[in-house]
Amino acid sequence: MKTLYFNISINASPEKVHELMLAKPSYQQWTKAFSPSSSYQGDWSEGFKIFFVSTEDEQVDSGMIARVEKNTAGDIVIIRHMGVLSKEGELYEGPGIDDWKNALEIYRFKAENGGTNLLCSLELNSTEHEAMFAEMWPKALIALKEICEK
Repeated sequence: MKTLYFNISINASPEKVHELMLAKPSYQQWTKAFSPSSSYQGDWSEGFKIFFVSTEDEQVDSGMIARVEKNTAGDIVIIRHMGVLSKEGELYEGPGIDDWKNALEIYRFKAENGGTNLLCSLELNSTEHEAMFAEMWPKALIALKEICEK
């Protein structure tokens, strides 16, 4: 398993960055780097299932299914990927799913110089999507920075 790391300094408190990162209206803005219709369904509470979705051409929500492992305001968010949501429903095994299953996505919020250093890590079982994430993540984090610094 390979882990990718991304970080950005944001001139806002860790609590504010955490709040705006997860609030649905701002989440939909900063995650447009991944998909223009990016959103989520579910609850950010620890132990809850959450769906990271986009709307396909057929107006069907599809995306990743995850569980919130940890969510401490202004400190850390850990998400464990479990499966895929598609027009066939919730899928937890099979081609394309097993590469993501149990991968962790971790966000650490560190107070630094009156602001926040946000460190994001993403585990990958395959290098297939590495270049794509290397391009998308920095764009997404710049968008989050702009939202938080308004």
